[in-house]
Amino acid sequence: MTRNHRGSPIASTADVLLVQEALQHAGLYDGPIDGIPGARTMVALRAYKRRENLRGDNGFGRELIEHVRAAS
Repeated sequence: MTRNHRGSPIASTADVLLVQEALQHAGLYDGPIDGIPGARTMVALRAYKRRENLRGDNGFGRELIEHVRAAS
């Protein structure tokens, strides 16, 4: 996974789409499935991570992507 200048993971558009669909399916996201991690996506992402007891960072890290893929 590519990282930005601060060392945070940068998710691919495909990964963001996957997560947005999972968040929508979980009832946490009502925004567009567009592959852009905007404010609504990030709010829903934090709620999902809390609910699923995933790490508390704000990013689309490997743990999150693997969790969403396994749950799909």
